[in-house]
Order: sequence, then structure tokens, then C-alpha cells
Amino acid sequence: MAVNLFSLNGVAHKQIVQRAWTEIRADDVLGRAAQLAYYFFLALFPFLICVIATLSVFGFADRGRMLLLFLLARFVPAPAVQLIGATIDQVIQGSGPLKMSFGIVASLWSASMGMGAIMSTLNAAYKVPETRSLFRQYLVAIELTAGIAVLLITSVLIAVFGDDVIAALASGNFVFAVWKIAKWPLGFVLLALAFEITYYFAPDLSEPDWHWITPGTLAGIFLLIAVSIGSRIYLRYSSSYGAAYGSLGAVIVLLLWFYLSGIALLAGGVLNAVLQDPVAANIPAPSSPAAAPNILS
Repeated sequence: MAVNLFSLNGVAHKQIVQRAWTEIRADDVLGRAAQLAYYFFLALFPFLICVIATLSVFGFADRGRMLLLFLLARFVPAPAVQLIGATIDQVIQGSGPLKMSFGIVASLWSASMGMGAIMSTLNAAYKVPETRSLFRQYLVAIELTAGIAVLLITSVLIAVFGDDVIAALASGNFVFAVWKIAKWPLGFVLLALAFEITYYFAPDLSEPDWHWITPGTLAGIFLLIAVSIGSRIYLRYSSSYGAAYGSLGAVIVLLLWFYLSGIALLAGGVLNAVLQDPVAANIPAPSSPAAAPNILS
């Protein structure tokens, strides 16, 4: 029987927050988020190379560039978007099969390492040893990466091309107005599903419970939105990052955004682990000599 994570068993909200923060510090979430940011940064540009090179084969490189920048501009700070746009322009000028193959391999490797950081963090949060073989860990990491990528790409396509599709399939202002309102909740549902899939498959739990929505997912999405809005506000009214880092400012901004987003993702998973048993959140981690080596080791 699945545990209702919204039921706190009489534990006060303040205690839950305190225990979650204690667990975040104990599991070194801030340090693991740095690993996550590093690997996702490494995966980003090979992924762009793969996408743009593939679109170039079919003659859609320019449209793909506009789509990617449209997406990133909604979440990523402006200097980072400019850096990514300049990189995409360079890729378009010299794309080919070799770059496409390199992009696929490099992005899968980097993203799987990032997923490995998520898996080890959630194992620590749930106090379970890693018993999956290295091959199984890599397989889970790649499957999670591919599945979440499909969900995120689908949400982007809905947001960008949904209006045109609805306008072509349905006539009347009422249907179009309903769609204009419904497409954003639908995008939120897909993003929440990506969080839930990660929190379900990443930790090495013997009998995981599936939840369509959890407090950790809601908290993670809220923190992700707060990170995006906060970074935009900071960069709009402050130019100190440029004075400190010069031409590397855009790279630092992108890495910082990845880092804070990683904290949001991992903190949501830790909160779910605490809520799994809110009365006894700080249980010593089990020791097992048979634990498999970690994907990051």
C-alpha cells in the first residue's frame, strides 16, 4: 500500500522542514548539485550539436535554432542564452554526420553521469545501499535521461506549436481560448511527470511506491521557477558578474543556473524521502558489504 506523502502523521510542518534541511546537509546535496551542474553542462553542448546536426540533414537547422532559443529564453538567464545561441550558430556552419555521432555519445555519457549523481543522492536520502550492478546503473541512467528528454521536448512542442495545431484542427474561438488556458497546465503536468519518474526509478528501493504527484515534486518545481525568476531579476539589476568574470560571465551564469536547478531537483527528492517516514527521518544509513560500486566511482 502506497504511503500518502501529504499525510504528516501529526508531525508539524516546521519539523518536516527542519528534518529536510538536516537531511540535505547530511547527504551533501549542495556538493552533489555541483556534480550535477558539471555533468549537465558537459551534456548541453554535445546535445545541441546532435540536435542541430540532425536537423541540418533535413534542412530545418534554422527553425530548430529558433525553437531551442525560444525554450531556453523562458527559463535560462539572458547571457547564457546568448552563449548558447552563438554556439548553435557555429554548429550550423559546420554540421555533419561525425558531429551528430559525437553529440549522441557525449551527451548520453555526460547526462548518465548526471543521473548517477541523482541516483546516489536519493539512495543516501532513503538510507539504502546501491545494490544494482554498474551495467544496471548505467542502463537506468540512460533510460531516465531518454524518457525525461522525451517529456521535456513534448512539453516544448506543445507550448510552441500547440496553437497552430489547434487552429488547424478546430474551428471557433471557444476551442482556441480553452486551449490557450489548458496548454500551460498540460506543460506543468509533463514537467511534474518527469520529476516523479526520476524520484521513482533513481533510488535503489526494493518496493518503490508510485505517486502521480508528491510534495517533493511540487517543492522542486517551485524552487526551479524561483531560481529562474530570481536569476533573471538579479542579472537585470546587477552587472557585477560581468565585472568579476569578464567574457566568462555567460558561462558562469549558465553553470550557476544548472547548480541551483540541481539543488531544486535533489531537494525535492530528499523531501519525499523524509516524508516517507516523517516520524523517524534521521535513521542511520544501513551498511552492507555487498553494496555495488556507484556509477560515479
